[in-house]
Amino acid sequence: MTDHSQKNETKRKRAGFFEEDNGNISSMRLMSFIALIAVIIFGFLTILLKDGNASNGIYITFGFLLAAFAPKALQKFAETKVK
Repeated sequence: MTDHSQKNETKRKRAGFFEEDNGNISSMRLMSFIALIAVIIFGFLTILLKDGNASNGIYITFGFLLAAFAPKALQKFAETKVK
């Protein structure tokens, strides 16, 4: 490995999908991802299963969709510094 490539490697390491910029593992991102998978599953079940009372499936799907995106947006808002 050359000296130039060693500098680039130590200078910038990209964070993974479930990691924050500083390298810490983010449980908020993991929770959002799990809720998103649940939204997809419940959405397909609501569409595929023809039930007379499909509104319950819509409420569950909407609840998981809200749980997937709202906490991360609120966390971002809460962590911003006021100038």
